[in-house]
Formats: sequence, C-alpha cells, structure tokens
Amino acid sequence: MEKIQKFLLPDGIKESIFKYRFKDFLKSIDKPFSGNVYDRLEQALVTDQFLGLFEKFVIDEISNGKNRQVYWCDFSIETLAILGEIDKIRGKLKENKYKSEDFNDLLSLEDFDNGDLVYLEIKENDSGEAPDKISLAFMEKYDIISEGDEGPLLQRIYDYVWIDIYPAQQYLQIKSRPYSNQYFANLHESNRVFQFYHNLMKKIFNISYLNMEESKGVLYNIFKVLTDRAEASYCKEVEEIKDQVYDKTKELASLLNISDISHPVDMPNRISRLLERVLILEDIDNYMSYDPDKLGIVDRIDFSDQSGAKVNALSQEEGIEIADIYFDTRETLDELKQLNKLWIRWFMRTTNGSEDETTSKIEQIETRIEVYADRILIIFLGVQSVPKEVQYYVLSKIKKFKEGENSGLLD
Repeated sequence: MEKIQKFLLPDGIKESIFKYRFKDFLKSIDKPFSGNVYDRLEQALVTDQFLGLFEKFVIDEISNGKNRQVYWCDFSIETLAILGEIDKIRGKLKENKYKSEDFNDLLSLEDFDNGDLVYLEIKENDSGEAPDKISLAFMEKYDIISEGDEGPLLQRIYDYVWIDIYPAQQYLQIKSRPYSNQYFANLHESNRVFQFYHNLMKKIFNISYLNMEESKGVLYNIFKVLTDRAEASYCKEVEEIKDQVYDKTKELASLLNISDISHPVDMPNRISRLLERVLILEDIDNYMSYDPDKLGIVDRIDFSDQSGAKVNALSQEEGIEIADIYFDTRETLDELKQLNKLWIRWFMRTTNGSEDETTSKIEQIETRIEVYADRILIIFLGVQSVPKEVQYYVLSKIKKFKEGENSGLLD
C-alpha cells in the first residue's frame, strides 16, 4: 500500500465544501470524524486506500453542492460536427490552449488563476464510438468583505464553475454558486459568470445555441401537471355537482334577465372554480402536504399576457393557493400556456439505502425556474448546499417535461 507523505487540502476545496459533508464522507468509510475534520481526513488519507473514494467525493461535491444555480442551454444538431467526435473535442481544447486529455486538478495545491481549467473528463457512450458526456470545471475566485466580530474581514470565495455537455441530447448545463444572498447583487455577478462560460463554450466548440423561449411552455406544462394532481380530489367533488351548479346559475341569472350564462363570461365554470378554491382553503394543510400522487406543489408563478402586462401570483405571507390574483388569472394562463418563472417545492422520497418504505422520509426541495432567450435557470432555494442525488432528481424531472414525457414522472 503506497504511503502518502502529507495530505493537504487546497483552500478552494475547504471553502467550497462544508465541514459536515467531509464528516459524512469519513462516516461512509468507517473512519473517525469527531474533532478537527481536516486532521481526521489526513489520518484517513495517509495511504492511497481511500484516496480514490475521496477524489470521487470531491468531484460529486464540486459539481453539485454549493453550485446550486444551474443554467440549461440547448444547441443545434449542427454542433455535433465537433461535439459528436471525441478526437475533435480534444483537438478543439488543444487548439484553444487547454489540456486535452482527461485530468483532475481539484486537489492540486497550485495557485490557479481565474478561468483556468482544473478538471476534464470525456465519457464515451456504450458503443465507445462517440462522447456521452463532457465534464469541465473552471476556477473562479473573488474577494468579498464580510462583517466579523472585530470589524470588516476580507474573505476569498472560490467558485468552481462546472459544465456538463450532453452531445447526443444536445444540451449543456453550467453550474455555479450564488455570488451573494442579495438578489440583485447575485443577479449581476452570476449573469456575468454565466455569459462568460456560455460564450467560452461557443468559442471552443463552435456551439450553435438554440432559443430557449419555447421552454416557457415547458414551465406551463410542469405547472399544469403539478396543480392538476394537487387539485384533483377537490375538482372531483365539484364535478359531481356540476349539473346543480349549472341549474342554480341559470336560475339566479334569470332573476337578472341574463339569458346566456356562458357568454361573455362562463359563469358555471367560474362558480365551479370558486367552489374548488373554497374546498382547498378549508383543507389547506392536506393540499400542501405530500401525497404519493403528487410530484410537488407550485408556490408561485410569473407570466406576461399578450398585452405585455405581467402577473406575479403570490402574497408574501400566503402561497399561490390563497392568492386572489392566481384565481383571477388562471383562465388567461390556460389560454397562453406559457410561464416566465415558476416556484416549486418538489417532493422527493429518501430511503437512506433501505428497501423498507416505512423508514423512508419525504424531502421538500424548493426551486425557482426561470426562462430566458438563451437559457433556463434552475435555482435551488432555502439551502446552501444541494447534494448530487437531489440535483439529479429535480433536473431529471425537468428533462422529462422538456422531452414531453409527462407520464411516468412519479417513477
């Protein structure tokens, strides 16, 4: 067994991965984890027995973890003229002065500059004739001033920008960490980082990006499936009395000499929707809770009508199911079938490796999804780090919706 003289963790890795995640790794290999976690890591990694496992752990953490902003970009089939062949991919990297063979410098102690490539892996497909996935990581670092007990402190922040390219499926994902907890400060810097690497991929691989505006329809489909499932039982109750609703509406309308109860306003439908809303509000805890038939709950929507007017349906203290504006604009939304932004709490069952479903837990994953001309942006909310399995779960659901596979989403 080869002896490692001294194990030192780069500052960037220390800053980018929470200590509790290092402890989780030590637990997974049955090593002591109490006390100074870095000392414990050094003790565990003084031989190469666990180094391979640790390298894989670091890759999983850096490619996910604090990188909880995911930019999704589709590209044209013409782009496969380069991205469809491994030799051409490596040739383009070499031509642009980057390393072209697979390597991993994530644990290197070298002082990298902004924009340096620190990781490359090109995976072949099952036939071994074409690339299945291309993964790259670039170093970004910046200094911020934070308030400490003894006054302002200068803090070095590391951002390993992670890019996964899927040639056969014609899209790529750029992952980065939020620059700031303040929305507008983060928006400016995060957009700068995204645009830089979006353009860099275009320059290196001659990528021809597709317009992503049509994905507003994908957001509507997600909204429709999630809300239909959440509201199904309440809609069924109202559907059972639809004849009575129609008759009562006609009776009341006749008192006002209204002869047509369907035009210009479909009154029976409006009343039915109002009854559904009341049923939901009276059963709000169950509506918001997990059910095996639910993928998640829509918390908020943002869309623009044909006049350009914008609707952002949410009350700050109340969710979308209570907001009046949501019910007032639902018909317009169903006609447009497009959303600019969507806030979702996904339900994810975790079993901790056990096949016994009685021991499983339901995790709620808060996300905001936004559509722009050049990207879909998925942001994981309410947490500082998002494990690989959680990111995969959400992104795989969105992928199925993009591909039109609305069935089987609960699998």
